Amino acid sequence: MNTILMILASQRFRDIEYIVPRAFFEQWGYTVRTASSSRQSVGRFGYKVQNDLLIEDVVADEFDGVYFVGGAGSTEYITNAAAQHLAENFLAQQKPIAAICAAPRNFLHWGILKNKRATGHNGDHQFPVLAEKFGAIYVPDKNVVTDGNILTANGPEASEESALQFLQMLNPGMKI
Repeated sequence: MNTILMILASQRFRDIEYIVPRAFFEQWGYTVRTASSSRQSVGRFGYKVQNDLLIEDVVADEFDGVYFVGGAGSTEYITNAAAQHLAENFLAQQKPIAAICAAPRNFLHWGILKNKRATGHNGDHQFPVLAEKFGAIYVPDKNVVTDGNILTANGPEASEESALQFLQMLNPGMKI
């Protein structure tokens, strides 16, 4: 398959958290497809992406893993049943899922991070509060945290590292 799905917010996704991981994924031979709640997504700094799919049309069987791009707009998925089902479907198939910046808050609300180690954007000092509320174990001193098939990252500064660790989750013996 060698295809990674990247989920973008319709508005205000964090441009670098999409552009950099996508470049790494493609460099390592993966095809990247995008999905969102809209046909076009616009990043915080104006980067535009014509999405391949609407989130409700995604079939997890067609992808090796899913990477939720962060940014302020990414929390639009907290109450999106299709996005939640998609993440749960990937996990049920033992495929890796990732979320960076604000996107791990979706995982918290969906119950995916219960009893899991995780990190995420904490500029508002709310991530540890939410982690406790939803039963996750907040790891404040790492940019990227993996626990089983779940990767969380804390923000733009983790774009490269999260992409490389996600690739290693897809290919456990891979040398990067």
